[in-house]
Amino acid sequence: MKDTRAKEKKTFKTKRDNYARKLKKKKLINYLGNELRSCSTHGLPYIVEKNTHWFETAFWTTSFVCCLGLASSLLLTQYTRYVNTPIVMSVEKDYFNWNISYPAITLCPLEKIDEDDLNTLVNETLDSVGVDINLQLRTIASISLETIDFLSAQFTNTSEKIIYPKDYMEIITAIGKKINNNSINTNTNWPISVESSMTEMGMCHVINSNVAIFDNPDLRRNDDIKYVKKNIDLSIYDRDFFSQISNYADVYKVYIHHPNEIVLSTTPSYTINLEGFTYLGVQVRSTRASNKLRNIPLTYRNCRFLDEPISKRYPIYSYNHCILECRIQMILKLCNCLPHFYKYMILTCLFSLPCTDYEKICDLYELKCIILYKMEIIKLSTSENTWNKFVNKQGLPRSPRDCGCVDSCEKDVYLKEQEIYISQGDKRLRIGVSSFPKVRVVREIIFSVYDMILRSGGVINLCLGTSIISLMELLIIAIKLLCLLVIQHIKCIIN
Repeated sequence: MKDTRAKEKKTFKTKRDNYARKLKKKKLINYLGNELRSCSTHGLPYIVEKNTHWFETAFWTTSFVCCLGLASSLLLTQYTRYVNTPIVMSVEKDYFNWNISYPAITLCPLEKIDEDDLNTLVNETLDSVGVDINLQLRTIASISLETIDFLSAQFTNTSEKIIYPKDYMEIITAIGKKINNNSINTNTNWPISVESSMTEMGMCHVINSNVAIFDNPDLRRNDDIKYVKKNIDLSIYDRDFFSQISNYADVYKVYIHHPNEIVLSTTPSYTINLEGFTYLGVQVRSTRASNKLRNIPLTYRNCRFLDEPISKRYPIYSYNHCILECRIQMILKLCNCLPHFYKYMILTCLFSLPCTDYEKICDLYELKCIILYKMEIIKLSTSENTWNKFVNKQGLPRSPRDCGCVDSCEKDVYLKEQEIYISQGDKRLRIGVSSFPKVRVVREIIFSVYDMILRSGGVINLCLGTSIISLMELLIIAIKLLCLLVIQHIKCIIN
């Protein structure tokens, strides 16, 4: 005979548990209704009021949901505007209060070797080692990204190394063309800085630059160099200022750029053949940024300030520095070494110990890899064949856009506006600002986080009649309800 009492007990227990759950659920609903009736958010007390007609409850529920949707739509519009167009370009015309930077001037001679210094070093090596290294020295001193196609076929096969890549910089410094301090002067006799700098065009000399010191061959091993502003600034009262170069080289290229910028092989240049007097007048276009722009995240402002570097190679940022870093990473990926005319970086050792290791420098034989990929490196565009050779694609841009380089927030652009050449005259070059700018562009914040908070608060108050205190009330109600659910769940587990 079946035991019906056990079945009755099980059925009774199930009914009792269901009743207990319904009772707890009803208590939570009643608690939530009591809390919402006393909150200050408009609409919610009418929805949970028990004594109202069902049509009125439906009306308030529909109104609250519609207002909530409208508020969400307006808030999304405000956020989209903050993300897409937080900055506006305004125009300033009070040029009497401005200072503009006199441009930096990079001089790159076509003949980069001092023959007397070269012969001295060749004879010393010949006497001590018994090997004539004239061709190797000439190649090391004159090779650049522009001239690497003319690398001698003698270096396409491995041979015994007489000169090691780590010594290339010392050789270039020793036999490279020097600049005479008397070759550069200004009409006001102001002191102007001159630095030897290693560039993609080989050894050059940079006038009035703040960043050329980071590429000085004598300081390549020094990573503690700090940025120092030492360029000449001009006001409208100094608009007649100019600098003059004389007795520098027979033929050389001139690059005009910002004192915080560097030149690349793709930078426009002017070839000077000193057979007379040449005057170059430049026009300046200035862009400045408001101080509040620094508070905007980089993603939204789409520009970088000078003190926001992207790598440890250079402690400053400019657009050309970013492109140069991208090109260096591409060369390291393709060739596993770095040509000596790029700045190598000392590698970081484990446990912060002193480290003397650095990125591998290409020897003359390994430079043939640069010749193979030269056009891809210059264009920063990896071909399909090269792309398929690598499993890990990091460091291989398909276009310059992949480098992620943004513009500088503050910059001056120099455009050649005037050129005067007189064949009968002294062999000298004069560079000045032909016309002082009377208008400049300023990056200003038109929609900041502060504006977004105020407008968002206005939208929420307009649609829902809710203040910050009201939101705090809803938050406390949610926390209390969550705590009650957790306590009840714990009691159920214990029972």
